[in-house]
Amino acid sequence: MRLSANWFAQWLVQGDFYSIELQENSLILDSQTETEVLPFDEWDGAITVHRGVMWGSLELTSADQQYCWTVHGLPWRHCKVFANYLLNAYRQWAHNRVDKLDAAIPKMMEQIHSFTEQKGYLRRSAHVALHQSLNEQLVETELTAELATAFRPHALETIAPWLSDNQEWVVQTNSEWLESESEKWASWFDQFESSPLNPSQREAVLINQDHNLVLAGAGTGKTSVLVARAGYLIADQQAHPEDILMLAFGRKAAEEMRERLSTKVNNAIKVATFHSLGTQIIQAAEGERPNVSPLALDDKACAAWIGSMLKEQWQNAASSKRWQKHLTQWRIPGFKSDNSMEQQASNEQLIAWVWRHIELLGQRGGVKKAELVEAIEQSDKTASHARMKSELALLWPCFRAYEQHLKTNKEIDFNTMIQQATEYVKDGKFVPHWKFIMVDEYQDISPHRLALIEALCKSETEGASKATLFAVGDDWQAIYRFAGADVNLTTGFEERFGDCHITQLETTYRFNNMIGEVANTFIQQNPEQVAKSLTSFKKQKRKAVTLLCQDLLEQELVQLASQHEKPTSVLLLARNNNQRPQGLKNWQEKWPQLNLQFMTCHASKGREADYVFILDVNKGIFPAPDRETGLAACLQARTEAFSDAEERRLFYVALTRAKKHVWVCADQDKVSPFVQELIDDSYSVLNKIRRARKTN
Repeated sequence: MRLSANWFAQWLVQGDFYSIELQENSLILDSQTETEVLPFDEWDGAITVHRGVMWGSLELTSADQQYCWTVHGLPWRHCKVFANYLLNAYRQWAHNRVDKLDAAIPKMMEQIHSFTEQKGYLRRSAHVALHQSLNEQLVETELTAELATAFRPHALETIAPWLSDNQEWVVQTNSEWLESESEKWASWFDQFESSPLNPSQREAVLINQDHNLVLAGAGTGKTSVLVARAGYLIADQQAHPEDILMLAFGRKAAEEMRERLSTKVNNAIKVATFHSLGTQIIQAAEGERPNVSPLALDDKACAAWIGSMLKEQWQNAASSKRWQKHLTQWRIPGFKSDNSMEQQASNEQLIAWVWRHIELLGQRGGVKKAELVEAIEQSDKTASHARMKSELALLWPCFRAYEQHLKTNKEIDFNTMIQQATEYVKDGKFVPHWKFIMVDEYQDISPHRLALIEALCKSETEGASKATLFAVGDDWQAIYRFAGADVNLTTGFEERFGDCHITQLETTYRFNNMIGEVANTFIQQNPEQVAKSLTSFKKQKRKAVTLLCQDLLEQELVQLASQHEKPTSVLLLARNNNQRPQGLKNWQEKWPQLNLQFMTCHASKGREADYVFILDVNKGIFPAPDRETGLAACLQARTEAFSDAEERRLFYVALTRAKKHVWVCADQDKVSPFVQELIDDSYSVLNKIRRARKTN
């Protein structure tokens, strides 16, 4: 049915609407220039009839009261009748939908009440589920939020904020809960460790978002947080000890964590390495313990097998020719032209190089050679493509020989174990029961280990628990890319997991503020590192970082020894093992009170000492030149854009091993770019190298 102005009225109203027509659940408004469709769910259901001198008009308003439409020039004698006709059509349309709304409101109110009245931290997943469910139910009523509010204003006063998320309420409620919970557990936090937990540590322990990342800088007490978190979950009856899985990367770290949990919390908490967890999952799925290859367990057995395999490869004419051709253009670690085949095959550097690539290839999980060639072609290291392909030609037969060895002996290695365990979880052959999965040193996570964690957390198998991830790590200390770790999994945690909370531990108890000022400024030159405010508990005004000429090292040790009669600890750190000082053994005998130890910067991770000397921080040594120009560069985590990003983190790790003072040693004529930066950018250091600043 349609009501329209006559031709003269249409001419008089110019561009205004002059016609209105009822179609199915909508009104059609026409003018000389446009047609507008007004669905019933955008109309508030009211019509105002106006009488003019010659004609009448109908006025309609949008459901949200933001817009108004007027149809002019209509024959007056038909206006009221037509308006009533439209209102009856609207009422009939609305009646059916209001019935649906009335049926949905009790459930919607119950869901809101259940969410808002729950005790504890309000998780993002529950909030999103509520928001989505309420909107889906409203869609089923075929009403907009504005119309639903108009029809049932009292009920929608409660429901409407949740239809539009109500995030501010959730944030405020969680903030109030955190404050209340901190007060409730204050005495427990004060007594749990030898020193009371600080505010940021307490926040990390309490917050229970779907996924949680604790950025724990050097010396901030990450182990205390992990143990306290487990203790709190059990004490607050959020979990039984059997509901918690604690993951560590090394056996020693796992044993230390197990001992601490047993002493402080409960010995029923499962502490595992990724390897032991993989063993458990496979054993549960297959009914028997997997047969782990001795090559993965015993370095000597691995070296012997690689040596034998290489000699076999070289006895093949085609293979031998490939190696010879490669060596005419590129170097292979440990390979010397004047050595015999026997000597080459037993060279430690060569064996380590081959094994590293076998490990990296294994982490790719069932990768094919053609896929690797394609990955090389897509690599941004265009100048290295030829070398990458040549190394792949050498190493692919080694990897295939390794796979065949495992198959023949019915053995499994650690990479395959983790990948197999992940598939068993995904396929439902292993049903995880843990509610809380906690990971130490998360910055060292690799993609295939993370895949296992995600499978455990997201398992859809009937009877599986929905697990919360609690990861503790520090992207500033991510230094194991060569072993498959990917720092981007830490810096991109929120992007990957979405529903997460990131807590930063703000106080370090290891090094003083003068070391902290240098180290923290240095690491944050890389904008890709997560910006953190790390404050030292120990304060002093005296500079605690010294730039020292390498040839003055012994003289400085003499002075240090003269200042300490009682035992103190001193670490001598270097980029590589071959930089071990020749006089070390003599120094250890001469100054036993210094407890001198030498190790690489990588090996020093997790260690601390009163004093630290970082040796040979020279150009071409530290930062190490880009060695990842071959196949490893393609197999590892993507390269970071910032120059020497991982080397910078390694230097930061070395700096932050010291409690009291650190010496950065270099040769005056070939100082590292890192040392040059400390000088040129006016870091708070004591410069005994006396290298002049650059002038503009």
